[in-house]
Amino acid sequence: MPGARLRTFRLGDRSELLVEQLLAGFAFTTRVPRQEDVGADFFCSLIHQQEHLLKAGPFFTVQAKSSTEAVVYEKPHEVEWITNQENPFLLCVADRKALAMDVYSTWNLLCGVLNGWRGQRKPSRIVLLPGVDSDGWPGVEDKDDGSQEIRLGKPIAHVTDADLFDDTRLNLIASVIGEWVALDRTNIVNRHAHMYWVVGPLTYQTDQLPWAAGQGGVAFYYHPANLQNAAINLGRVATALTFVLLHPQTQLDLTKPPWLARMAALDELLRSHWELFDEPARQFMTAQGMKPSSQAPKTQANLE
Repeated sequence: MPGARLRTFRLGDRSELLVEQLLAGFAFTTRVPRQEDVGADFFCSLIHQQEHLLKAGPFFTVQAKSSTEAVVYEKPHEVEWITNQENPFLLCVADRKALAMDVYSTWNLLCGVLNGWRGQRKPSRIVLLPGVDSDGWPGVEDKDDGSQEIRLGKPIAHVTDADLFDDTRLNLIASVIGEWVALDRTNIVNRHAHMYWVVGPLTYQTDQLPWAAGQGGVAFYYHPANLQNAAINLGRVATALTFVLLHPQTQLDLTKPPWLARMAALDELLRSHWELFDEPARQFMTAQGMKPSSQAPKTQANLE
């Protein structure tokens, strides 16, 4: 409006500016223009320092917040957007008085997404709760009304203005956030490759690597609708495993136990699932002389 601006808008602007300044200490940061803002405030690339060179590292997106209030997605297009992230998505909650921010990972959002997919339903409403711990791992609460609460737990990092002038501290922050981003990206890539499991830490502490406590968990999600994709992945993995085992540098004697029996089992798997594999895998194995023949004796020689 001409000559004025709502106070709440201005406070939000100041929070974004603070988050941008703090992010710049450990990441190349690009602000999303307000007219292009569809849910993420910043596109970031983690900085890796190599002597006098600052190298661009893993990519992630950030939404800046002024408080730890719930972040709610309830309109159909909002739910569709948040459940189909292709990059690690972090929430950065600014503390303007302390000139600091808390960084929250949304890695366990994918557990909610896949849990809903398993039941062949999409949540009607998704609520991200930064700073709220869960009664059980991995922090997804399904509600009777069809909504989901994703409890993000404690922050993964705490960043202050003083940290911007402390290289040791900035390197630690970059390392911690880099590990969380890598964890999240692995889960996202697996999801889009139709491998429906999510890995994450059972416990963690702020400003420590996610696996520092030495405890990790895996959440598996499965449904009969995934049969075709599971068979395709099986074919690709079985093909890769076969060639790794047969490679001279592997240096395994496949004519002796336990490898003789294992190669026979792998041969049988290739035969029994051949029609379920995708065409690229079948073509590759055929080109390498590995196409199983139902009439041929089932010996390792057929795989070579």
